[in-house]
Amino acid sequence: MKRLLVIGAFLALAFVFHSASLAAQPAGAGKATGGSFANGITRLELTKVLTSHGMTVRDATQNEADPWLKARTPMGVEFYINMYQCAGEGPSGRRCTNLQFLAQWERNKNTTIEAANVYNQKFVFGRAYLSEDGKTFMFDYSINIQDGVTTGNLRKQVDNWLRVLDDVRGLIRV
Repeated sequence: MKRLLVIGAFLALAFVFHSASLAAQPAGAGKATGGSFANGITRLELTKVLTSHGMTVRDATQNEADPWLKARTPMGVEFYINMYQCAGEGPSGRRCTNLQFLAQWERNKNTTIEAANVYNQKFVFGRAYLSEDGKTFMFDYSINIQDGVTTGNLRKQVDNWLRVLDDVRGLIRV
């Protein structure tokens, strides 16, 4: 009985010390989120995420009000990332909360409005369409991170972009 009381007292003290140490940590500490982007993402941060997927990326921004990146997948597919709803200045300070991944191909016999409609009816993620002048087959995928995103979730979104990009490329055979 005495042994049970000692073990019980030890466990109670361990619980009190553990609870006190958790209370002393900032909110969210101790959670293994792998990092997050609470107020949007900069071009430099997004470049780091994309290159971790084996992509080559360059900053193609010509006007700070309209930042964008140009990237190439490991399979050699070129695409762009347009960044919207941005605040701040420069590649490491301008944080954006809406991202549009965009690939495009010159029209050929497989890149028709019918093919775009087939993709859009069959798949949930991404949007296939023809450019306004009808000369380009376009495919985009949007990611809204307005309320923040963990690094892990953003990586999953990039993985999904690569998967759906392969889906549309398989459908139109480019």
